[in-house]
Amino acid sequence: MTIPGQQDFSRTGKRQNLVALSKQGHRLIKAGAYQEAFEVFTQALAIEADNPYILTGIADSLRAQKEYAGAEDYYRRVLDRDPNNLFALRGLGDTFRDRGEHDRAIVFWQRYLRQRPQDIFVLTRVADGAKMLGRFDEAENGYRKILSIRPDDRYCLMGLADLYHKFGREAQAIEFYERVLERDPQMVNILTILGNLYRRRRELKSAQRCYERVLQLDPHNAYALYGMGETCRWRCDYRGAIGHWEEILRHHEGNTGLLSRMGDAHRNLGDGETAEHFYRQILDRDYDRYALLGMAKLRCQQERFAEMFVIFEEFLRREGESARVWEEMREILLRCEGKCALPPDMQRKLEALDR
Repeated sequence: MTIPGQQDFSRTGKRQNLVALSKQGHRLIKAGAYQEAFEVFTQALAIEADNPYILTGIADSLRAQKEYAGAEDYYRRVLDRDPNNLFALRGLGDTFRDRGEHDRAIVFWQRYLRQRPQDIFVLTRVADGAKMLGRFDEAENGYRKILSIRPDDRYCLMGLADLYHKFGREAQAIEFYERVLERDPQMVNILTILGNLYRRRRELKSAQRCYERVLQLDPHNAYALYGMGETCRWRCDYRGAIGHWEEILRHHEGNTGLLSRMGDAHRNLGDGETAEHFYRQILDRDYDRYALLGMAKLRCQQERFAEMFVIFEEFLRREGESARVWEEMREILLRCEGKCALPPDMQRKLEALDR
């Protein structure tokens, strides 16, 4: 029993120890020592079993170790006693997000936002979650709300740009990626994304500008070199394209798409031997429709029509006789028009397609 006016040193000592353990646990979390943090918080829990700071600390350390069921249990213990606890609402939302359950995560973040409606970090979580769920309007409204609070928030600008990109709104995506670069002009990943968007829209000067900026920062960047090659290809500058793609092959392993592009570029320059070399690199390893079609175009160019028809037979066997497949073959045959006679079966198929 404590006599009035006297200090309860036992209770004061426990409180001081609890605070010290709590601070130590949070320091360990910040340092990434999650299991050690869990052990420290567990010691603190023995002093005060229902302390919300300790319970959420344990939950945070478990979530960081991907022990989501345990984390959820501790967050819910806090919310059972205090349904409006901000740390538990945010943490439980984060737990569901980390498990890929974005719809459930949003429910708890929205409960958090009823108390702190202008928390940029949680507003961003909600908008990101809505984007992951494909809920365009909800995500867009969320990002726009953040920008009304903090107009130059980089993460929000990136989120909104990515949203527009994913939903095919390329002009808006470009607008917001450019705004991201105004804040940080050396973001290589954003520069390459932006370059690809400009290239898809055939805005080749803008695409080249982005790729050149990447190559100033990272001279061997494969994505920028490939993009530069593609801008040259669209201008029919096949030698320029080859130069950039050869730079990739000097520093990186070439994939089938790049090797096929190299074959096409050499074919367009009339260098059939080198073109065939690249197509063979692909086809000797495995079947590839683009390399096989490239080889058919090469045989057409070389007027080696019997070999071209053999390639067509393989193409039909591999791809099936769909209208799309016949269209691709007819495009090649148009280049050979008047130079070769089609096999009767192929002639009938193409005539039927024309009808």
